[in-house]
Amino acid sequence: MTDHTRAGRSAEQTAIATCEACGHAIQEGEAYLPGHDTDFCAECAPTFQSLIDEPDSFVDDDGDPLTKEAAKAWFDAHIAAGGKPTDSMARVR
Repeated sequence: MTDHTRAGRSAEQTAIATCEACGHAIQEGEAYLPGHDTDFCAECAPTFQSLIDEPDSFVDDDGDPLTKEAAKAWFDAHIAAGGKPTDSMARVR
C-alpha cells in the first residue's frame, strides 16, 4: 500500500498487527515479533535472554511449548551469529 493510499486512514486501519502488550498498531516496515497467537511491538518484544530466563514462555511453529533445549539452541545460534543477549527479538518482516 502506498503512502497516498494510507492518507486519511487511522493507524488502526493500516496496521498489519497489534501489540498484545501495549496495543500499538504495528505498521508495515516496523520491527515487531509475530507470535503464534500474539504479536509484540519492538518496545514490548522479549530479548534473546528471555529464551534462557523464561523458556516456557515460548512456543514452536506449531504452537507447542518450546523445550529448554530448543530455547537454548535458538539463543546459542543468535550469539554465534554475533548477537547479544540483550538484543530484541523484534524484526522487520
